Amino acid sequence: MRIAAYCDFYTDSTRPLQLIVDAGPGELDWSKTLYLPVSSPFAPFSAEDFGDLPGVSVLLEDLVRPKEPPKSSGGQKQDPSSLVHAQAVLGIRLPQIAARCGDPDEIQRLVVQMDDVEEVLGYERG
Repeated sequence: MRIAAYCDFYTDSTRPLQLIVDAGPGELDWSKTLYLPVSSPFAPFSAEDFGDLPGVSVLLEDLVRPKEPPKSSGGQKQDPSSLVHAQAVLGIRLPQIAARCGDPDEIQRLVVQMDDVEEVLGYERG
């Protein structure tokens, strides 16, 4: 699985606009939520990389944060707000996507708007 960021000029600088997840055939389990670590720097993704892979747009309502934060080394749970910034994890509800698109086994690319990622994870642009 490859996680990359499509960047383009926006307002006054270049910034990541989309999070791209490329998966091989059969690599995604469409019956479960896919959890991805989200941390920069991301591998670059250019317009030429889009090619002809079958893909789907991931909507804001397809995105979730993990319900249970990982336990710290001391055995106590971390505060979820500190988890977001220390080890950001984004969930993509694959069953929800599969329900609205024909044959999900053909899909090899997920495209997530970076603004949606920031909203779900609670990031603020400075």
